Amino acid sequence: MKHIKRITALLLACSLILALAACGGQAANTPTGTTAGSAAPTEAPKVDFPTKTISIVVPFAAGGNVDLTCRIIAEEMGKVLGTNVVVENKEGGGAIIGQTYALNQKADGYTILALTSSFVTNILSGDTDFGMEDATAIGQFCFDPEIVVASANSGITSIEEFMEQAKAGSLTNSTPGFSTSHHIASLILANNHGLNFDYMHTNGSAEQTVQLAGGHAQVGLTTYGGAATLIKEGKIVPLAVCDTLRSPSLPEIPTMAEAGFDFTYGAYRGFAVPAGTPDEVVAILSDALATVMSTESVKKGFEDAGFPVSYLNAADFQTMLNDDYKNMEAIYYLLEE
Repeated sequence: MKHIKRITALLLACSLILALAACGGQAANTPTGTTAGSAAPTEAPKVDFPTKTISIVVPFAAGGNVDLTCRIIAEEMGKVLGTNVVVENKEGGGAIIGQTYALNQKADGYTILALTSSFVTNILSGDTDFGMEDATAIGQFCFDPEIVVASANSGITSIEEFMEQAKAGSLTNSTPGFSTSHHIASLILANNHGLNFDYMHTNGSAEQTVQLAGGHAQVGLTTYGGAATLIKEGKIVPLAVCDTLRSPSLPEIPTMAEAGFDFTYGAYRGFAVPAGTPDEVVAILSDALATVMSTESVKKGFEDAGFPVSYLNAADFQTMLNDDYKNMEAIYYLLEE
C-alpha cells in the first residue's frame, strides 16, 4: 500500500512540474504588451506601389501654367517612382470636367489631380458633384504671385493708368475661366478698389494670354510663367506684381504696395488623389514629390519657365486647402455672375 502511495505522489508531482513548465513556456512566448491567449501584433504589409503608369490629370488646356509645371514634374517623378508618369489634359467647365473625372477614378494612387484654387471655388459654386472631403492632398509644388498685365494694344503702360481707367469706366478682363485663381484675384482687386471689369472667360491661361496679346481683351491678372514669352515679345505689358517683394523675373516692375495699392494674391498648384487612397500610397507620392522638387533639373525647369518652387507636404497642403476654403467661403458672393 505504501508503495502505491509513493507512486501516486510521484505522479502528482510530475503532473505539477509539467503544468508549471507549460505555464512558463506560454509566458515566455507571449509578446511584450499582450496577454496570454491574445494574437501577437504583426507588421503592416508593405505596399507594392507603383506597378503601372500614373496619370496626372490637368483640368486645363495644354500649354497653360498648370500643364507646363506638371510636365516638368512628370518626367522626374517617373524616375523617382520607377514608372511612367503621364499628363492628361481634360479641360472645360472652369476645371470641373477634369476635377470630376480625376476624383471619380479608383482610389489607388494611379490617378493624380493637378489641383489649384479652382477646386475650392468650384465646390463653393455648388456646380460640382464632389466636395472638399473627396480629395486627399499629396503636396503643393508652386505658389505664383499674380501680375497685373495689359494688352500692348490697350495703351495702358502703368498700374496707375490701369487703376484710373478701371475706376472711370470698364475694362475687358481676360481670365483662364470662371472661378479660376486669376478670375478670383480680379474680383477681389475690383471689390477692394472699386474697379469695373467686363470678364472674358477662356479655357485656360494659354488662351487667356492669346486674347490679351491679340488685343481682344485689355487687361488681366496672370502669372509670369504663363505670359513670359508674350511679355518678352512686347505684346503683353506687366504693370505690377501682387506680392510683398518684386519678382526676380521682373525686377523693374513695382509691387502693388509700392504703387500705393494694398493687394497681395497668388496662385497655388499642387497634387491630390481621390479620398480613400491608402495612407501608405499617399506617403509614397508625397515623399516622391518632395524629392522631385529638390532636383536640379526640376528647379532649373521651373526657373527657366518663370515658375517659383514652393513645396508643402501632404499635411501642410491639406491644411492650406482647408484654410483657403474658409477664406473663400467668406467672400464667395464676389463670384456671383
